[in-house]
Amino acid sequence: MSAAEAALLAPFATAFAFLFGLNVGSFLNVVAHRLPLGLSVVRPRSRCPGCLTPIAARDNIPVISWALLRGRCRGCKGRISARYAAVELLCGALAAWIAYAVVAGPGRLADGVAWAHAGVVFVAMAAMLAASLIDLDHRILPDQLTIPGMWCGPAVAAFVPELVLRREARGGALELLTWLPQSWPVPLHAAVLSAIGVAVGGGVIWGLGAVGSRVLGKEAMGFGDVKFLAAIGGFAGPMGAVVALLLAALLGSVVGIARTIMTGDRYMPFGPFLAVGGLVAMLHGADLVASYVRTVMGG
Repeated sequence: MSAAEAALLAPFATAFAFLFGLNVGSFLNVVAHRLPLGLSVVRPRSRCPGCLTPIAARDNIPVISWALLRGRCRGCKGRISARYAAVELLCGALAAWIAYAVVAGPGRLADGVAWAHAGVVFVAMAAMLAASLIDLDHRILPDQLTIPGMWCGPAVAAFVPELVLRREARGGALELLTWLPQSWPVPLHAAVLSAIGVAVGGGVIWGLGAVGSRVLGKEAMGFGDVKFLAAIGGFAGPMGAVVALLLAALLGSVVGIARTIMTGDRYMPFGPFLAVGGLVAMLHGADLVASYVRTVMGG
C-alpha cells in the first residue's frame, strides 16, 4: 500500500475503530455493573436498571438510543444515567486513539502485525476501563481482571513482540535485549521482558505501598493496585510500568488535591489513574523514555 493510499484510508480505519469501541463500551457498562455482584456478564441481556425490562435492540444502540430516549427507559420512563453513554463515547474515543497511534498514523494499514498490536492494546484498554469503573463504584480492582492480565502478558507479548520491544526505526527490526543470547528467538525476548514488567510493576508499587503504610500508620496502597500495575507491566514492559506509575501519581495528585478542595473527600481510587498511565505507556512509553534519555544525556 502506497503512502497516499494509507493517508486516504487512515480516517476510515480510525472511524471504524471508534464505532467498534462504542459497542464494546456498551458491553463494559454491563461488566462494570454485574462483575462485582458475581452475575453473568452475558445472560440475561441488558435491561432497565429500574423496572428490569429487557432493553430492545432498537433501544440498545450505543449513545444514539440514550440520546433519542432522553436518558429514560421506554417502558417505565425511569432515568438512565448519562454515565452509560459517557462510557460508550470514552471507549470509542480510546479505540480511535489506539487505531491511529498504532496503525493509521504510522501508515501501517496493510500490516497484520500492527493490527494485532492494536487489537491487544484495545483488549487491555477495555479491561482497564472496566476495572476503573468498578474501582470507582466499589473501591476494588477485581481479581477476575487483574490476575488473568498478569498471567497473559508474557504469552501475548510472545505473540506480538512489538508490544514490549522497541523498533530500531520505523519499519525496522525489533531491538533485542542485549543481556540475553542473541540466538534466542524474538518472541522469547519479548516474553522475558514482559515477565520482568510484571515483576517490576507489582514490586515497585508494593514497595511504595509498604513504605507509605509505615509512614502514615495505615494502608497506603491496596493489593488490587499491586496486581493491576503488575498486569500493566506485562503489557507495557518494565519501563512502561514505571512510566504508568509516574503518570498515575502525577495525575492522581492533581485530581486528588482538586477533589479535596471541592468536596473535602480525600479518598480517590488509584485504579483509574493507573489505567490512564498504562494506556499512555503502551502507546507512547518507549518514545517518552527515549525522549527523557535524550534530554538527560543532552542530545
